[in-house]
Amino acid sequence: MRHTLFTALLFGLLIAVIPTGAAAAARADCGKNFPTRLGCWQDALDDGAVVTVTLNKPLGFDAGQKGGQAAVRRDLKNLRVQVPAGVHTGQGGSALIVLAGQALVDRDARIDRLDDRTLAELPTCDGDLCKALKKSSLTGGQLIDKKVGVAELGGHKSTDHTRVLQLALTAVLLLLLLALVLAVRRSRTPATEVSSEETSAETTARLRPVPPAPAPVSYGRQVGPRPGPSRTAVVRTALHPQGYVELDHVLYRAVWAEPDRTPPVPGAYVEVTDAHEPDSDVLYAFPPAARHHARGGS
Repeated sequence: MRHTLFTALLFGLLIAVIPTGAAAAARADCGKNFPTRLGCWQDALDDGAVVTVTLNKPLGFDAGQKGGQAAVRRDLKNLRVQVPAGVHTGQGGSALIVLAGQALVDRDARIDRLDDRTLAELPTCDGDLCKALKKSSLTGGQLIDKKVGVAELGGHKSTDHTRVLQLALTAVLLLLLLALVLAVRRSRTPATEVSSEETSAETTARLRPVPPAPAPVSYGRQVGPRPGPSRTAVVRTALHPQGYVELDHVLYRAVWAEPDRTPPVPGAYVEVTDAHEPDSDVLYAFPPAARHHARGGS
């Protein structure tokens, strides 16, 4: 089972690192006239590949013949046109730059002005690049500085999403391969022998009942919000939680109302209030500092 999984991961890793050929260079035997060349490149464009056309010399434009206008109106968003330094594009090259989805030009390249005949054959001329070439011929540097959708040849960095996906897949497969190696090494570690006495002791410890946790210590009764007003009394017997306090030389039963605090010893002063229950004769005893709280913070 481990060998099968290892083989599958290795096979997937090999697939991830093999280039998929997402980009293609334009064929050299695509004919001489403009429509024929577009039709030739279209075969690769239909497959989803990015076709790169490098203009090493001026390209003519003769789309007026039969089928030429249809060729010009094809989807060329995956066409990448490159114009090296010192090259004149010609009417066909300038038209390609306008029609292509990506144009890379050297600053020393010469992009010729589109004449009226070429403009009449193009589908539209609404973009900034086409409008700029309607006026005059421009160098590659001028087009780059105008920021009309033309990038500089050599400074362009292509974002190949397929390549990014390949790198991500390779990283995932490497992590899986590392996890498999660690799992195999752990499985080969010899198990420690456990004696029957240790097993019996462990079983006995698990079966032995666990004593419940001791309940929290409470020193008084939780009576809720402090009623008011309060009076000062002297503790005469321990309040645990109920005892006696002296108030105006009379003994009253009182309950310690601060369960989280230790009750005062006999002789200490406390603040007492009447109980919430109207018929109760038991007073609530609070620490002396509670007087201000009971009286509304005065």
